[in-house]
Amino acid sequence: MDNFFRAAGMKNAMDLEDHEHDLTLALRCGSPERTTHSSSPSLPQINISLMELQMPYPNYLVPFSNHNIDPLLVSCSKLNINPSLVSSSNNNTDHPLLAMSPSNPAGAAAPTPVLRRRPRRASSQRRRRSQGKSETIPAPFPWATDRRATVHNREYLLQNNVIAITGRVQCGRCGYEFEMTLDLEEKVNELSKFIRKKRRSMHDRAPAAWVNPVMLKCVYCGRENCTKPTLLYTKKREINWLFLLLGQMLGFCTIEQLRYFCKHTNNHRTGAKDRLLYAAYMTLSKQLVPEWFD
Repeated sequence: MDNFFRAAGMKNAMDLEDHEHDLTLALRCGSPERTTHSSSPSLPQINISLMELQMPYPNYLVPFSNHNIDPLLVSCSKLNINPSLVSSSNNNTDHPLLAMSPSNPAGAAAPTPVLRRRPRRASSQRRRRSQGKSETIPAPFPWATDRRATVHNREYLLQNNVIAITGRVQCGRCGYEFEMTLDLEEKVNELSKFIRKKRRSMHDRAPAAWVNPVMLKCVYCGRENCTKPTLLYTKKREINWLFLLLGQMLGFCTIEQLRYFCKHTNNHRTGAKDRLLYAAYMTLSKQLVPEWFD
């Protein structure tokens, strides 16, 4: 009896070994007939399209003209419509999405989307530059022309009996503002002597006497070095350039006022203050007495 069970066990072991051998050969070589017996329930097949995984993008981030993306599918992603119901062809006029659009009547092909660019707006600064300011203004003084930062020459002034040049000054001590008068011929001679003496040593830079001019004496309180021209609240087009030139007081002008002068007299307006002052003195002197520079 024991021998019978022993023989049966050996036979089962051999059959199992042969079955494993056949299974190995079938896996290596491939079996024409494959039967699968699975006790586990089959999982449902999930089909996820690529467009369902994409996030809806705004219109300006989806350039249809540069990428082959169907605008109908992008519209479905915005409207939460299943894109599998929509054909990817733009020629399908039977689609309900095309029927919903009032711009696509039945039987008409869907229009090709075009990427529109927003028109550029010219900046206000560019418009101001193009328009600019007029070079002609009402003459602020009898010795000034109708052009910005320009004065009449000495010959014109003498012919029209303009021999006294006046300007507004203010005392820094008492605060009194008054009008000061300069003699044209006297101040022109003083300016001529100073330029002849210092011109070779200037090297396109204003000397210290022009950069830091000495303040005048107040005629009311009698104090020295306390009076200077009123330029703080003066408009640039109304600056009394000839009065400042004859009194050698252009150094009281600010950098912005000197740049304004250089701008309207075709001078280089970037640089240190001494260079701007030199350009202002030389230009005004040439306007007043052109024969000095012949």
